[in-house]
Amino acid sequence: MRKAWLTVVALVCFAGCSPAPMDVVGDVARTIGAADLRTIQYSGSGTIYVLGQSPNPDAPWPRFHLPNYTAVIDYEHSAMKEAYARTQYADPPHGGGNQPIFGERRSVNFVNGNRAWNENPDGSLSPAPITVGDRQAQIWLTPHGWVKAAQGGNPTMETRNEGGKQLTAVSFTVHGVYKVTGYVNEQSLLEKVETWLPNPAYGDMPVEVSYSDYRDFGGIQFPTRIQQKASGYPTLDLTVSEVQPNANADLAVPESIEQAPTGVRVDSQRVADGVWFLAGGSHNSVAIEFSDFVTVIEAPLNEERSLAVIDEVKRLIPGKPIRYLVNTHHHVDHSGGLRTYVAEGSTIVTHAMNQPFYERMFKETRVVSGDKLSQNPREAMIETLTDRHTLTDGSRTLELYHIQGNGHNDGILMAYLPRERLLIEADVFTPPPADAPPPTEISVYTQNLDENIQRLRLNVQQILPIHGRIVGMADLRKALGRTG
Repeated sequence: MRKAWLTVVALVCFAGCSPAPMDVVGDVARTIGAADLRTIQYSGSGTIYVLGQSPNPDAPWPRFHLPNYTAVIDYEHSAMKEAYARTQYADPPHGGGNQPIFGERRSVNFVNGNRAWNENPDGSLSPAPITVGDRQAQIWLTPHGWVKAAQGGNPTMETRNEGGKQLTAVSFTVHGVYKVTGYVNEQSLLEKVETWLPNPAYGDMPVEVSYSDYRDFGGIQFPTRIQQKASGYPTLDLTVSEVQPNANADLAVPESIEQAPTGVRVDSQRVADGVWFLAGGSHNSVAIEFSDFVTVIEAPLNEERSLAVIDEVKRLIPGKPIRYLVNTHHHVDHSGGLRTYVAEGSTIVTHAMNQPFYERMFKETRVVSGDKLSQNPREAMIETLTDRHTLTDGSRTLELYHIQGNGHNDGILMAYLPRERLLIEADVFTPPPADAPPPTEISVYTQNLDENIQRLRLNVQQILPIHGRIVGMADLRKALGRTG
């Protein structure tokens, strides 16, 4: 479904558009100055939220201060650059989104056609293929982007009453299922756009962007207040202070990104007898062999990643089914591949807090974000724990523990293999590079992990993180500012 947003004008139907909707679109185009606008740059500040990183499934996305934000869009080439800084809002920190943030955390994100990439703090570039669809959608959800998409389509129109105000709703469909609706007021200004974006955890996820307080910037009208929601929760509240029509927008795809491999890679490393560390991307999994079954810890990102991991597990451990998938927590990047394991027939083991959310997730019939479970629905099997749980075949034991009091996620779990003295954890400790200096700030999440290890008297020799490299306990102590 990423391709749905790559060239909206080329995907929507061109034939037989009725004059009334196109007249409305034309009025908006003239009012906001869309005809001669090829590129735009806008900047501001406000509040940003990180989607899918709430402390529990019923909470809103975690909030951050947004001291500066700049977007550059090239409508002619379907390209965008987004650069912003986040600072900590919650004290104490609660939820994901790389909390706690010390000082500012900068993000620089790009998309051009079917390529997406990020600029790292050291200036290097990293491919981000999983984000292509969402980033392309942000281009065509802007007022001028919506006009350009609607002008190439076959929109329909109806009148609606929104909060006592009469608005004209103009809609068009992408790929026959991907509906985009813009709400136009009597001044021929776009007030709101609604659509659905495919999300591996949240399914056909509703997205709504509201625009208000339009002002003239160099001959075009642009909103000075932008508010966005996803799945009912706010993701952005931006006050725009500066707009540059037809600004310089050199957003060509760098050669290193153009030549970067696009497939999913799984690099397996045998850590102990019957234990494999499955890396090769931004997130890892761990496969553990039992006498007549396999347990996999973590199904991150999406179906593509899960299918690749499942294939590698079957290659490493032929003839044994994946009976259990252990899910550390519900954050979208750690639960996005769960439906694939349900389709595989695996039982999902997770904290009891997540069960209602996952039951809804597994029962969804997805249209925009179809997957193997949509194609062949089956009843999901879920086992839950609140404090601790053990999986064993009589010879090998896997212990699961709730990491008590950890602000990253209210129900986050860690796994421990007592015979091998291996700990598997997600997000609460991400080991830095081997040559990194000791940290200047101590993460309260990492400190809490160590407290839980001591509380449970776990004899840990190695840590297998879901992010980063395998390390020893000495690396954890170093991250906590200890030398001994």
